[in-house]
Amino acid sequence: MTNVHIVNHTHWDREWYFTSMDALVLSDQLFSDILTELEEHKEANFVLDGQLSILDEFISLYPEKITEIKTLVKKNQLFIGPWYTQSDANFTSGEAILRNAMIGDFESKKYGKKMCIGYLPDTFGFNAQMPVILQEAGLDNIVMWRGLNLNKHVKSPYFKWAGMGNKNTVYAINMPQGYGTGMLLEDSVDFVDGRLDPAVKFIKAYVDKDILIPSGNDQLAIIHDLKKQIDKINKIGKYNYQISSYPNFLETLKKDASSLETYKGELRDPVLARIHKTIGSVRMDIKQEIFHLEDKLTFRIEPLMVIAKKVGINLSNRLLVLAWKKLLECQAHDSLSGCVSDSVANDIKHRLKESNEICNSIENIILKQISDYLDMKENEILVVNSSVKKFIGNKTVTVLSKNPNICFEEIESQVLNSKYVDSRENILNETPAGNQYITEDGYYILTIEIKCELPPLGFKVYRFNSDSYDEQKVMVKNKSIKGKKIEILFDGSTVIYKDQNVKIFDFVSLIDEGNAGDTYDFSPLKNAMASRLEFNHCICYSFGEYEEMKLEGNVKLPYTLEDRINHTSNKEFNFKIDFLIDKNDEIKIKVDFENTVLNHRVRLALNMGEVIKYAKASIPFGYIKRENIPLNHWKDKYVEMPVNVEPFDKEVSVNTDNYSFNVFTTDTREYEYLGNKIYFTLVATTDSLGKPNLLYRPGRASGDTTKKGHIMINTPMAQLEHQKMSFEFWIKKDKVNPNELRLAEWKHQKILPNIAYQNQNLNYFINRIDNKIQKFDKNIFIEREYSVLQGMSIENLVSSVYNSYYEKDAFVIRFENPTNEPIQLPIDTYFDRFQVTRINALEEEQTMTSTIDEYGVLSFLVKTK
Repeated sequence: MTNVHIVNHTHWDREWYFTSMDALVLSDQLFSDILTELEEHKEANFVLDGQLSILDEFISLYPEKITEIKTLVKKNQLFIGPWYTQSDANFTSGEAILRNAMIGDFESKKYGKKMCIGYLPDTFGFNAQMPVILQEAGLDNIVMWRGLNLNKHVKSPYFKWAGMGNKNTVYAINMPQGYGTGMLLEDSVDFVDGRLDPAVKFIKAYVDKDILIPSGNDQLAIIHDLKKQIDKINKIGKYNYQISSYPNFLETLKKDASSLETYKGELRDPVLARIHKTIGSVRMDIKQEIFHLEDKLTFRIEPLMVIAKKVGINLSNRLLVLAWKKLLECQAHDSLSGCVSDSVANDIKHRLKESNEICNSIENIILKQISDYLDMKENEILVVNSSVKKFIGNKTVTVLSKNPNICFEEIESQVLNSKYVDSRENILNETPAGNQYITEDGYYILTIEIKCELPPLGFKVYRFNSDSYDEQKVMVKNKSIKGKKIEILFDGSTVIYKDQNVKIFDFVSLIDEGNAGDTYDFSPLKNAMASRLEFNHCICYSFGEYEEMKLEGNVKLPYTLEDRINHTSNKEFNFKIDFLIDKNDEIKIKVDFENTVLNHRVRLALNMGEVIKYAKASIPFGYIKRENIPLNHWKDKYVEMPVNVEPFDKEVSVNTDNYSFNVFTTDTREYEYLGNKIYFTLVATTDSLGKPNLLYRPGRASGDTTKKGHIMINTPMAQLEHQKMSFEFWIKKDKVNPNELRLAEWKHQKILPNIAYQNQNLNYFINRIDNKIQKFDKNIFIEREYSVLQGMSIENLVSSVYNSYYEKDAFVIRFENPTNEPIQLPIDTYFDRFQVTRINALEEEQTMTSTIDEYGVLSFLVKTK
């Protein structure tokens, strides 16, 4: 008889249409009941969803129960972790997913141990590099549900899954009918014959070995007296049912590992379950905040804390972990996707606000204290390089000055923007001689671009003086801007791109269309057409080495879906697009608008001038080539329309037969190409959590809203009405199929943040806590040019650098190889003054190597000798 492994679990959404506080209240009884049941039935076990955050919150109510929990964990009755939250795997960076595993592992230690299963039961599909991420997180497996196509990817739901480089292989266990296959397990003929046996039969069509049946569902309690129920079920059913666990089933699978197929690629096919391919653009206000905070933590705050520790400024790593936790709570699959109620959306925004405040204050303290130790004057500015590579190029800094025109010593500079702050009267000035009331002078807040050289993972101080020179933007009459070899023109209605080889009309445009969908999916109105938004005003400027074109448009659009159906355009919609060409013929595009229209989608369209053959999209630690799949007769194969809308991690290379255009942005992560054009979604607004019978998603509504007893949930906040939106893109033309290493180097260059600090007393609130930061009496002696790497520059790509979670005086550096060829690292050259140990993301020692596999990563623990 077929052995069927029954795994009792709960899938615990921290928030969804209910809030995290609602979930905490539910956990009070349910989690307490779990502990009681496991104490009374030693043969039983239970999986607490796979995320530590929900257990930490429960323990905040019952700290006295931690000993009981540790005992159950040790006995393999209660399975916890390995993640901190149940992460999204398409719109989250590889580093953020690794932090989820790192913090999950870190927090699990107080309970004894974690479940070493890459358990992601409800994530809406998976990026192709999950095996690389899992291996780096110390996991050799994944248990998941959505995205697998048994008619295309593999022939069995149990297989081996390899990363893009055919390395980093993990065991993959798919639950083809979902994590609720055996929910509400009961020892009745109706249940066994009607639900349980048929579920096993379905899987047996693909599997000739042991079968996994998860028994649980959303916020579902533990099954009481499970052994007794299983015994009765075995008298009714056709198969040999047994109490099991995910680790036990994995060990059974490994015994016959040689028979497993191997698959390489992403899991995003909506065959056995919906994956919501257009979910990447709902609640874009929240998504943008999450994207930017993720980058701030990875590329700004973590390297700053490494620099700070090396110069003697000690800030607790727990502050950093707290900031990450608040972000990770926002990156859970429902939360990041935006398929939540408005009440939850407010909670997400508040956590993002708190995490940003932690980050900003950490940065403020570090830069202020460094400037104090350096005894910096008001006419000096501290500029930081958070990269491990020496920086040569332009940085944008903010300077406060009583003079609108300043000039830096030894380096070139250019004022990009100037804002005057008026003087104030009757201002209190506290002095040793007593209080004085003075007139405070006015001052300028200057945005300045400087050309500088900065040491790797370090800083340098630059001095500036007042200058009589005042360079202003000069408006030019012709409606075109030029670089070295390219030109952007406006012909009165459309934008034209021109170079030595090609002329592309309608190069950039905005496209608007109605959205009859919900917070899970975009869906068009039946028989409705998208409309192109026309520009009606153009101004061009020249300043320094830049030329800039500003376009504006003003149109009337239908305000509501009903207005669209009735072809009534009754709401004013204003938009702006700025173009800037730099010295490298790279084009910066900035789109701004206030959203005044409901239930619609706005996309930026880039015309490539030729038919697009494929797109090469950046994904965690690599690139994936995607070609459109045919959509005819899709209802015969899929549960939702498998639209060719895809995620990307900041960069897409769009290829025709003769050339490519590379596109970089941190403001959206969703694209689609059709014919000559690639479309980047800017917003998709909606009024409902879930709707039934959409054109792109027929049948039931997602999100339970049309289940018996449920109600429709309105989401007015997801309309983003009167929300001001801004998006920046960088574009450059390239040859066909550009080198992946060069693409990645360009992306890393664009990611680099501008970090600078001026020790001034004109405004203590340019930085939030400037006037509260203390100067401690320490003997810290640092030079005005300083590098953690002591003069060395690392040329290979580094995905992150951060202080060790476990070692007091060490930091971690993770290299990435986003190409299809192995890369040899000159480790001895890079770290000849340091003690280096190869580790994984959990800081567990690994076999030493200096070779990064194709599309792989390599992490090292670095200490001073």
